Amino acid sequence: MAQQGSLYQDHGCWYVRYWEVVQKEDGTTERKHPAHRLASVKEYPKKSDVLPLKNQFMDRLNRIGFTPGSGVSLVDFVEKTFLPGCERRLTGSSTRCYRQTWTCYLKPYVADVRIRDVRPVHLQQLLHAVEQERGTSLAHGTYKTMKVTLSAIFTEARNLGLYDGTNPVTGVRIPKGRKHGRRRLAYSLDEILQHLELFSKDPIVVPQRLPRRRTSSQLRRKRIAGGLAPETENLHIPKITAAVVRAIIGVTAFAGLRKGEIRGLWWDDDRIDLLAICRSVWNSTIKNTKTEEDVDDPGLVPVIRPLRLLLDAIKPEHAAGFIFISSVNGAIDLDNLASRVVKPIFEANGMEWKGWQAYRRGLATNLKELGVEDTTIQCILRHENVSTTQRFYIKTAPRVAQEAMRILEEKIACTAVVQQR
Repeated sequence: MAQQGSLYQDHGCWYVRYWEVVQKEDGTTERKHPAHRLASVKEYPKKSDVLPLKNQFMDRLNRIGFTPGSGVSLVDFVEKTFLPGCERRLTGSSTRCYRQTWTCYLKPYVADVRIRDVRPVHLQQLLHAVEQERGTSLAHGTYKTMKVTLSAIFTEARNLGLYDGTNPVTGVRIPKGRKHGRRRLAYSLDEILQHLELFSKDPIVVPQRLPRRRTSSQLRRKRIAGGLAPETENLHIPKITAAVVRAIIGVTAFAGLRKGEIRGLWWDDDRIDLLAICRSVWNSTIKNTKTEEDVDDPGLVPVIRPLRLLLDAIKPEHAAGFIFISSVNGAIDLDNLASRVVKPIFEANGMEWKGWQAYRRGLATNLKELGVEDTTIQCILRHENVSTTQRFYIKTAPRVAQEAMRILEEKIACTAVVQQR
């Protein structure tokens, strides 16, 4: 039965009181008689003035209901319902993004409010509080992720009948934050060729930084125990071969594969002139690719001759399983490879490590410089929208801009106006 609520005045404010069933920590339920503040008497002097507010509030509660779940707090809903639901429905990376955003940025600023009582002003105040404390230490993209997370939370609350009305995140302004949260860099073709040259022969020798200065007695004990000689103590020879590192660079630089797709490549996906992109590996989880390609409908990427040679150099006689395999017969950890092998070698040779994604952006940029159409680049990188390719992957190199201005200069050099001046 719908409740009408009891309207009363106390300490210069109007309140409405109603009954609801709440769930206690031990799992049992009890009936409570809470009150909700509607407005101040100064704003609404007459009882007839505040009645519409009371009726509006009670109508919303009656639509949601007065079950134990209807009065759940925002914090309890997120941690006991929303995040566990994400773990069942979504991929591990998406769930981790929601959880980290909630734990690191949103939860510390959330007031003790029930999810059914949240309004856009509350969420705007929440983001404003984060901005007041964090300011430009956070990127604009991080603030956008906060808004997306809040929107997903209240979408789930509406689906479960715990929130009534329009998603309160709609219309909430995103703080400005830092303009560029991270640099999206790209490798030029010359840089890629230099990288391949770095790994032209075995063994790979990685320079290691000594954690602290050793005393002569410590060095003596290490030599007695069979350690390396003092002049080679700071060198490390990893188990991975140079040919494998070259093939990984080639796959991302000449085929434009994502990190997860590189890790998910099987030898069965190598079709000589094409690579079938059927799966992706995140941590130790095998899943579909970002564009939902799978075994039945794989994405196909052409294999150019330089990449073919790099793959043939590491192809075993009876090829099966992962192409790039770890020491424990799983998918190779590219982040570990970069931090322990590739990056130290780059730094030792005066080169900047820009990340694996820089090879994928480099492919887009290099193809654009060669005159390839944007839609063709989009097809190679397998983006759903060409705008993604244009905005985030094609990076205009300074020399390209200089060449364009040189052409403009030649075009106008012989005009009458320029010659007169």
